[in-house]
Amino acid sequence: MLLSILAEAIVQAQDAVNAPAMAETERVIVTGSNIPTAAEVGPNPVDTYRRDDITRLGVRTPTDLLQKFPSVSGAVSTENDNEATTGEVNISLRGIDPKETLVLQDGRRVATTGTGNPAVDLKIFPLGLIDHIDVLKDGASPVYGTDAVGGVLNVFLIHRFRGMELYASYGNANLGFANDMGEETAYLLAGAGDDKTNVVVYAGFYNSAGIFARDVDLMHDVDATPYGGQDNRSGNFAGHIGSASQPVDVIYRPSRNHGAKSPTPHAYPNAASDPEYVPTSSVPREQRSFNFGDYDSAVAPNDREYFYGSFDRDICGKSLTLFGDMKYMRSFWQWVGAPSPFNADPFTDVNNPNGISATGISVPLQNPFNPFTVADYVSPGGADPRFPQSRESAAPAGTAFTTRVRYRDLEAPPRGEHILGDNYIFTGGARGNLAAFGDYFKTWEWESAVRYNEDHRTDTFIGLINAYALRAALLDTNPATAFNPFSLSQNSKAALNRIFINTQMSGATRLLTEDLKLTGDIVDLPGGPLSFAFGGEHLNNHLTFFSDPLSAAGQTIGEFNIGSLRGGRDSWSIYWELRLPVTGPNWNLPGVRSLELDYAERFESYSDFGETERPKFSLRWQPFGGSPAPLTIRASYIEAFHAPSLVELFGTPFTIPTVVFDPRSSFTDHYVPGVFTGNPSLQPELAYERTFGAVLTPETWCSWLQGLTITVDYGHIDLRGFATQLQPQFIVDNESLFPGLITRDPGQGNRIVSIHSPYLNVGGFIENYIDFSVVETFQTSRLGHGDWGTFTATLNGTYLIDVKIQAVPDAPFENVVGKFGAGFQFGGNYTHNRDYLSLFYDGAADGWLHGLDAGVTVHYIGQYWDDRFYTNNLRDRKVREWTTLDLIINYTFSAPVPATSNSVAGLTKDRQSPGKETPAQSTADYNACGWRSWLNNTTLTVGMNNVFDEQPPFVAAGIGDNYDKGSANVKGRFWYLALTKRF
Repeated sequence: MLLSILAEAIVQAQDAVNAPAMAETERVIVTGSNIPTAAEVGPNPVDTYRRDDITRLGVRTPTDLLQKFPSVSGAVSTENDNEATTGEVNISLRGIDPKETLVLQDGRRVATTGTGNPAVDLKIFPLGLIDHIDVLKDGASPVYGTDAVGGVLNVFLIHRFRGMELYASYGNANLGFANDMGEETAYLLAGAGDDKTNVVVYAGFYNSAGIFARDVDLMHDVDATPYGGQDNRSGNFAGHIGSASQPVDVIYRPSRNHGAKSPTPHAYPNAASDPEYVPTSSVPREQRSFNFGDYDSAVAPNDREYFYGSFDRDICGKSLTLFGDMKYMRSFWQWVGAPSPFNADPFTDVNNPNGISATGISVPLQNPFNPFTVADYVSPGGADPRFPQSRESAAPAGTAFTTRVRYRDLEAPPRGEHILGDNYIFTGGARGNLAAFGDYFKTWEWESAVRYNEDHRTDTFIGLINAYALRAALLDTNPATAFNPFSLSQNSKAALNRIFINTQMSGATRLLTEDLKLTGDIVDLPGGPLSFAFGGEHLNNHLTFFSDPLSAAGQTIGEFNIGSLRGGRDSWSIYWELRLPVTGPNWNLPGVRSLELDYAERFESYSDFGETERPKFSLRWQPFGGSPAPLTIRASYIEAFHAPSLVELFGTPFTIPTVVFDPRSSFTDHYVPGVFTGNPSLQPELAYERTFGAVLTPETWCSWLQGLTITVDYGHIDLRGFATQLQPQFIVDNESLFPGLITRDPGQGNRIVSIHSPYLNVGGFIENYIDFSVVETFQTSRLGHGDWGTFTATLNGTYLIDVKIQAVPDAPFENVVGKFGAGFQFGGNYTHNRDYLSLFYDGAADGWLHGLDAGVTVHYIGQYWDDRFYTNNLRDRKVREWTTLDLIINYTFSAPVPATSNSVAGLTKDRQSPGKETPAQSTADYNACGWRSWLNNTTLTVGMNNVFDEQPPFVAAGIGDNYDKGSANVKGRFWYLALTKRF
């Protein structure tokens, strides 16, 4: 609904390009309010990034987009992540959690991802189709409803276009430290219409190769001790028994058995007495653990295809307009990793419901390849009724076992994850005005629409271990068919095919939105019109997730196991807004040139949570006159409500190995099973926010300050009852606050057996921040020596004053600002400073540099403290700042303009939004066959990101990756070329 009114205003502005005064009073919808406004600066802090701005920032992917926004921090998911996040790109304004940032398309909601992640995947938006993006940097739940706690990302797509645009681009990282990674992008954008009709179509694709960890110095070895971290290599490799924290820790040496790749069967009592094994500490350090960094993807390859169409048609002038659009995205993401580790024991019993072996697996003595004759453990069989899933894996009573056998078969297929996604969005509606009912209603406008959005993801896991088959193969006494976990990867193809499998899971979220809105002026007051917005909205949200039967039963090894789930919710809301102009240009007082008060409130009713009603109050004060107003002071108070998502409520348990440091027991393995679940008892979150800021445009005070704009906003967020799945290390560090979430085994050194992390309403999250920007647009003609072009300098940044978290209600708050992984979430940093500084030059319109647009951007992420538990000396260490420099040069070819040509209303140099007009072209100059014809309206782009090939700083707590994937990347120096042709 926001875009439709904005688009209507754009059309009217296009019809009035020769009447500047009329354009100045045009009212449009601005993100953060449903009431149209003509104010140059509103009461809400909104950053707008138009098509050119996105290009200038060096944005090539959705990951680039969110990493270059200064207001993004904390734990975010990006395409740089490997298996942990399924390649999704989720924005997290203010670093609270991605689910606290509301993502809109053209002012309406879109569905979260079908993987069950309660956040929107930004990959559903093709960059070539974006008209502009509004980033609302304060809360907006009273305006948009639940989820808008940290802010709003409103992506506006192109709905007005004339002609055709072809775009092709290629880039590569082969000039940097990460070696080769090709990237191709192409699209076709076309549009037609008249003063009543607009039609736009778009088709595009994106394809990117991957980068392996072995190609990056920082990642090729997960032994991070040379950098100051810990050795994160795996103990699960062939020939290994036990671990450093246990009495037995040995490795098989073929040289002690005549070069045989498998130990002598049933030859010695146990591992401690077998001369074919040696203590792990006696072999070279490089051979003591397995480096999975040699196999893992650092940046997974992926590709996407997009199709889009939109239309709008005036039926009865502006009294009735029909509109609609559809968008489809198909995506594919592929992660590759080392063969599956045998990191979960397939055997359990009544005494060991989480696995007989603390680490590795247990192998029956009857296995024909078992080199030992004396059992480490004889199982009584049975299952613990507290763990019903353990019935499936119960060992036969009386089975004698060798325990703590570690294994990974390098002849097995590589482990991997392939995710196929389909995202559909259909929108249809009508809008109009009520001017036909009389002059009183000439400002009244209405809009109603229905949107259906479905996100479907199919997740295929490659090379997992079937626990049923593994048990049978280990119990098998026939050497021809049994599995040998003691060999150095000597199992036959038939044996491997018996236990290794592929599994598949699929999920879908469906969101149906129905809305109706009415806006207008109620009465003219001395300071201006009293305006209102009133509307209602119905949302139907549905989530389904179907798991592979083996995974649902918890019977796969090598990746997480998860069950199926289904959930749904309906919500109804009514909202209203009022804008009261106390003073205005025509009626004011000294020092109160313009004073405006805004009030918004929203009532929501949920099918599963009851009702809530939350307000927002805003103020905009301009003490002095002038255009633009030299000083605008604004402030807001917001109360936000966030209902739990469906996956937070109904998510079934899934188990995945997690890295923890246990200060209470040295017997705890480096990798501990983490069990993550939903929580039907979860309660809504509440937030109380306030902002205060000022916008200074002093050119009316001093002509030499023309083009200068300074913006500063202070914000405070107080989020209570924050719902999250706690990071396992956070639970370990605060074990006394979360009784029952950690299971320990007193009989084995009080080691941690598993960590349970359901969604919980924890204590709170308080953040104070300052957003700032300085923009100077300097036109060289002001120097009085002709027009030599325009320089634009921009500084945009965020300073986090503090970030405080509270583990449970009534507990003291801990300030985690300037730290990594110190929040409730997995990873992410809360550095004080994030900003970028850019300088761009645009050639003079009638000079020899006409068509040139070139510039440089410096991106800066400040220092922060690492998590000391992951350093090699368990001491605090600073993560250095990361500064990168990007360059870009655009040149648009154009032939001389005939003196008799007329302007084409509403078409800019990029032919997609109102502004600077492009003269109509002479057919004599442009339609002739020749190179000038082909070059006309062609833009050549040459760019390079990270010019100085800066590696991201090492982060000890970035387990397995050695850096912060949310705020940095390992592409290194990346160059690209792009060609845009407009017809």
